[in-house]
Amino acid sequence: MQATSFSTQSFPGTLEEFRKFFHDEKASLQFLFSKRWPQGFECPYCSWVNKEQLPTKTMTCGHCGHPTSITTNTIMHGTKKPLSEWLRCILWFISTEDGHSAKDLQRFLKLSSYQTAWTWLQKLRMAMAVADNKPCQGTVEISCDTISLGGQSRAKANIIAAAEIILPAGLTGRIKMQTIDTLNKESIKNFLTNHIIPGSSLITPDLEEYQEIDRKRYITVTSSTMHRTRGILKNFEVWLNKIHRGGVVAKHLQLYLDEFCFRKNVKILPDTAAVFNLLLSGVVSKKSLSYKRITS
Repeated sequence: MQATSFSTQSFPGTLEEFRKFFHDEKASLQFLFSKRWPQGFECPYCSWVNKEQLPTKTMTCGHCGHPTSITTNTIMHGTKKPLSEWLRCILWFISTEDGHSAKDLQRFLKLSSYQTAWTWLQKLRMAMAVADNKPCQGTVEISCDTISLGGQSRAKANIIAAAEIILPAGLTGRIKMQTIDTLNKESIKNFLTNHIIPGSSLITPDLEEYQEIDRKRYITVTSSTMHRTRGILKNFEVWLNKIHRGGVVAKHLQLYLDEFCFRKNVKILPDTAAVFNLLLSGVVSKKSLSYKRITS
């Protein structure tokens, strides 16, 4: 059985064409199976590979006997919705440059529950973080600033940001952002470990907190102007309040930072098909989180 695949020529140009492309669950199942196990079914429990396994929604490992579904250990695990609806949601989520809110998704899929729509989008943001996992490297500017989350609470959040500088043109490359409680030696070290490749040249503010960066791992240059990263943080603040209108609380902020970075970083990809497939790689490789765990 040959799996459905996308090329630049065949990728659906509209949501209606996409719906026709995945006209039923069988086509969606074939496509997801090929994306999750391109080399043949691999048991998530014992890693046994069966190249002869045909795409089915549930399988039993011939080696360890463990049952597995197409959604096991993915963000779709436990879903009661059709697989085709998840695929349509993924394409819809990347169909605009700015993104969408949970209320938008609720209207799009005609969901009765706002909670379901909100949870789906949070899971897709988790998948974005998994898919967009390449760190910054080369010449990288970093700085920290406080942004407003908007809304009646007028809450604030500290965010540290990094932006590659593509020389000699001076263009902005990949970006990364992370929430922090306080700017100090440990929060900077943690951010660098997570998001900057050792050996990179760092342009940092001329502040005491940045003076203890490990010089054996990074080359550092101080600057009094950090227009690149501060501009990114300002753009994120505007984007957050434009799309979500003060509806984001601090404990969930990192997911929205991950979405913003994903959307900026995928601009280098050639087409919608490439962006869709990148996000799908995160969807099928991230363990699902329950609504309770997401909101805790």
